[in-house]
Amino acid sequence: MTVRTRADAEVIPTLRTIGADLAMRLDFDLDAVDDLRMAVDEACSMLLPSAVDGVLTCEYRWAKGRVQVAVEVVVSTPDRVAGDGLGWQLLTALATSVDRTLTPVDGGHRARVELVRECATVAR
Repeated sequence: MTVRTRADAEVIPTLRTIGADLAMRLDFDLDAVDDLRMAVDEACSMLLPSAVDGVLTCEYRWAKGRVQVAVEVVVSTPDRVAGDGLGWQLLTALATSVDRTLTPVDGGHRARVELVRECATVAR
């Protein structure tokens, strides 16, 4: 499922709730649900300030015991989205895995943060 919306902090609660709802429906424990909710929040918060075209895309994929979320925006320069610092450390602590990519596009770069959160029974 893909949600394409304006790059505005007001939409973050909705995006993180979608991720948490998916995790609950997949029978994640409450800690994993909260971790995914906070990870989506952090990924969006990292990218929103750098969005140059006013659009944020959030893609959700899921399977038994696993939710994958990819958040992306277009940024003016590749250095606008840091892959270090406190926000990145928090994100890597909350998710089972995290990846950041930058792809050149007309007029800038597509910045993408992709995270996976697995429930405890799958992660072991």
